[in-house]
Amino acid sequence: MPPNPEKIEILRAVQRSAGDKRKILLTVYGLLLFVPLALLVVATFRSLVLDAAFWSECQATFLRPVGATVSFLSEAFSRGQWAVMGGFFFALWLVATLVASFFGLAVTRMAAIELTCDRRADVSEAIQFARSHWHWAFLTPACLLMGGLLLTGLAAACFSLGRISEYLLVIGVPLALVFSIGAVVLLIGLWSGGILAWSTIATEWSDAFDAITRVYGYSFTHSYRLLLYRAGGLLAWLGAVLTRTIRAGLVVGVCYAALLIGLGHAGANSLIDSVLLEAPTGIPFPRTVAAWTLLGCATVFLTMFLARLLVFRIVLRQAIYLLLRHRIDRVPLDSIDGYRPDDSDFDPTAQGFELIEVEEEIPAE
Repeated sequence: MPPNPEKIEILRAVQRSAGDKRKILLTVYGLLLFVPLALLVVATFRSLVLDAAFWSECQATFLRPVGATVSFLSEAFSRGQWAVMGGFFFALWLVATLVASFFGLAVTRMAAIELTCDRRADVSEAIQFARSHWHWAFLTPACLLMGGLLLTGLAAACFSLGRISEYLLVIGVPLALVFSIGAVVLLIGLWSGGILAWSTIATEWSDAFDAITRVYGYSFTHSYRLLLYRAGGLLAWLGAVLTRTIRAGLVVGVCYAALLIGLGHAGANSLIDSVLLEAPTGIPFPRTVAAWTLLGCATVFLTMFLARLLVFRIVLRQAIYLLLRHRIDRVPLDSIDGYRPDDSDFDPTAQGFELIEVEEEIPAE
């Protein structure tokens, strides 16, 4: 079977769009905002589990984030506090979705413009779009998840009627089954088609209702094609992860070899230990300029590595959305427009250009 030229072209456009430094920088800003918010969540739940003061747990968490998070999870697991662990992961998901609903939507908007309008996206335009539509991007997955959890709670409440009298289960069991089916429908839609929500909003200026409608339209009527495209996108993303991990490993290996040659074995180990080994008390920060330099370079390198992978994942989701629109709705890729007429900042007529309608005379036979 000959290759599809439209799919090949969109894959090339994905590769070009994912390598945009401006998208990577927006993702870095999102990561810099997410990390302190996530540490606040860790400190809050540590204070609940350990029955300690919130400010002292904040200090311990921000000074030693990895150790504080691992100790919290191990302590909650050993005590069997599953509700606290569930609330912790739910709060982390909400924080990640809230941050990504702005920065991720801005990157998605830029990808939508570049893959549909055949023009280079403007960062200020994408940020302005995300500022006015971030609440729809947040409410779409949040409403689906909250609705699923609410229906699950209602199903549990129906089963709890059996504590009063087993005869009440005659009413409670059918209701619990209905609520359980509704919860499964919401959660399946969130899992299988949730990736389409941001792309729908970024491409068609949709609200949460239209995005959810598109999600369920593809999730249940064309689930096989959606899962097939998702599997292909996952393989492409895993390939990018593997490729970039190998590159990063080679960079680290070459840097470590150069460090050994330059400082010698004892000097290199002393420098690395000054960064990795924390003091049992006090501020666990490097105390030398060389250690600070090594730590800063490693942090920037790993942050850029993660940001590139996130940008590639977002652009792949936009490509999956466009392919679904093309294959299911029979919409040509070159006719999917990334801006609507009331986008006055980028509308030619709003910039002073005049549209002239040309009538073509058709000769008589």
